[in-house]
Amino acid sequence: MHSKKLLTILLICLTYIAVGQSYFYPLERSYLLSREKNLYHKSSTLHTSIQPYFYKETSDYFTEDSLANGVQYNIRRNNFWNRTASNFLNSYLVKIDTGNVHLRAALLFDLEMVKDVEAKDSYYRNTRGLILKGDLGKQFSFVTGFYENQASFAGYVNRFIDSFGVIPGQGLTKPFKDGSAQDFVLPFGYICYAPSKYITIQFGQDKNFIGNGYRSLLLSDNSMNAPNVKLMSSFWKIKYMVLYQQFLDTREQNAGALLGKGYPRKFATMHYLSWKATRSLELGFFDAVIWQASDSTNQRGFDIAYLNPVIFLRPAEFYNGSADNALMGINVKYSIRNNWYVYGQFILDDMKFNELKKKDSRYPQKYGFQIGTRVFDIAKIKGLAVQGEINYVTPYTYTHRLSRQGYTHYNQSLAHVQNANFWEWVGIVDYNKNRWSLHGRMVRVAYGADTSAATNWGHNVLADIQQYPNYYQGDVKMLQGVRTDVTFLTGTVAYILNPTLNMRVEGSVTIRIQEQIGKPTEENIMVGIGLKTALFNKYYDF
Repeated sequence: MHSKKLLTILLICLTYIAVGQSYFYPLERSYLLSREKNLYHKSSTLHTSIQPYFYKETSDYFTEDSLANGVQYNIRRNNFWNRTASNFLNSYLVKIDTGNVHLRAALLFDLEMVKDVEAKDSYYRNTRGLILKGDLGKQFSFVTGFYENQASFAGYVNRFIDSFGVIPGQGLTKPFKDGSAQDFVLPFGYICYAPSKYITIQFGQDKNFIGNGYRSLLLSDNSMNAPNVKLMSSFWKIKYMVLYQQFLDTREQNAGALLGKGYPRKFATMHYLSWKATRSLELGFFDAVIWQASDSTNQRGFDIAYLNPVIFLRPAEFYNGSADNALMGINVKYSIRNNWYVYGQFILDDMKFNELKKKDSRYPQKYGFQIGTRVFDIAKIKGLAVQGEINYVTPYTYTHRLSRQGYTHYNQSLAHVQNANFWEWVGIVDYNKNRWSLHGRMVRVAYGADTSAATNWGHNVLADIQQYPNYYQGDVKMLQGVRTDVTFLTGTVAYILNPTLNMRVEGSVTIRIQEQIGKPTEENIMVGIGLKTALFNKYYDF
């Protein structure tokens, strides 16, 4: 049934094809670093808080071809092997252009070896994949592909996998090689229809990010790819995005799953309005509602009340008298100079306005905020950028009294990798010159862990709030539970082989130190080398 619906949608889109690039740049931090200064320049009209970036929106600042300027290999294309080598190192392995049809295909891979000096252990990653993308006419484009992976991980990542049954940001897994490694697949893809410069419609399975920082407290690419329909409209100084999404709770298979119905589902509708108020100031307004598709008594499905694309969802949720999970947030970016901007976010989760009116209220409000800054060309050194960021989220934010309505997908937060009940400081240094790319990052985080599997001190966004009996008595404190401090330091040096696919040879050194009350200090010192096409972010800095 689902395949028939998808085929119908594809056929409808094909009837409208009228060549243009109507797809999005990869949502990978290092992919556009060399051009990031252009995007954040005061003269830029791009709404930088909505990511990934749409090709047509960045065409005034750069194109996919211009990313390779100055870093292309000059290989004579006088025979098949030379043409293949030129494509492999400069663009896509296969390129087909026939009038209104433009197709691109390439092999994807991530081959990595890591040695943990402190733990005296070794880890590896063996990823193979394929990407196929194309334009059919000026208005219709598509991207599809997959990654097939076998990998082993450091001890702290293995604990995460054992606890939640997923690879961070990459979905479900099964044991490989007697349980010492993991075997998992990551599919992705979407179709995109851009009938005009004002409207874009995307349907597929991918990730989204809202914000200007390294992290996002509103919506990030921390979790697994999610099926979604994305509507975007740009006009005047406004860009408006609506996301209809489906998420899965993969902790358990209900009775229906045993009959082939899959994991318990939940749906979400999200709105985000970005306003370029001035040349320097960009404001964004966010809201979201999440509800479970069914419970023990009711098969609800997608609630048509949340299909309305132009209203804030909190009034609709309140009007319906529902018990759904509602969130609201604000994103701010201000360009101080052409090479310097500051940014911030504020998230409110299920705020009780009637409690705010009570002077003696002890009801715990759930919220978080982010403050950060980024400067390019430090000391007039072209390509050198520095970033600093603080994230703070109170206990139980993103959770709900119905655990299946938490702000999660595939057992991970849709926002920050540390969930809630934490504060974090992030410092980043980047340097790019020609084919060389250097990156250094320090993450310092403190959070309150649970004392047992039966307790919930506000860090685990999958747990039910009712597991904490004193929640509604208002004795909630920041970093409650078992205080845990993590310091994460990493440095990478990369040589870019193919800028179009971000193909790189990369060496890295990572130090992770975890201190928790009542336990010995855990240290990892990891040295790695890899060859990869880096097209999506992997977050292991937790």
